[in-house]
Amino acid sequence: MTQPMAPAKLDDTTLEEIRNLEKEMDTVLVALDPVPSLADLSQADLEKLRQAEQRLGVVMVAYNV
Repeated sequence: MTQPMAPAKLDDTTLEEIRNLEKEMDTVLVALDPVPSLADLSQADLEKLRQAEQRLGVVMVAYNV
């Protein structure tokens, strides 16, 4: 069973810190809760994922279940 991800519930102080970090890094950050662990993909599976990303025009992230 996969663990559902949802935006983290942030208080004003935490949200402000994340916004400041976004400005400092010039990037967009997304805080998720709970923090999932990334899947350790084989080279073959990683290549399949990259090909699918290119074909679909999306970016995907693989997580452990």
